[in-house]
Amino acid sequence: MTLDTVTSDFFAVHQGKLLTAEAVDGQLALEIMSVEETPLSAGPNSKRTPFRVLLRGPDSPDLQDGCYTFRANDDENWRLDGIYINRIIAPTHSDGQGAFYQIVFS
Repeated sequence: MTLDTVTSDFFAVHQGKLLTAEAVDGQLALEIMSVEETPLSAGPNSKRTPFRVLLRGPDSPDLQDGCYTFRANDDENWRLDGIYINRIIAPTHSDGQGAFYQIVFS
């Protein structure tokens, strides 16, 4: 699967489960907290419904904003390369525990 063909369903089936973000200097497990489609942000030539994935990891260590390879801990065939992730403030609906990240697909 390539980044331009990924849909929200690809992540939604793993909601509540762990993904591992891998980089040259290590890896970190992150829980998929939610997957939210954002259809109003679609451009006129969009090939998919835009969406965002909310993830939570430990307070330390944390990930720097950047590109990572992601793999699902429960599915050895699930892997995506070159995913940009950025850290965000804790959502109001969360318990505030851990570090929060998002991945945005437009």
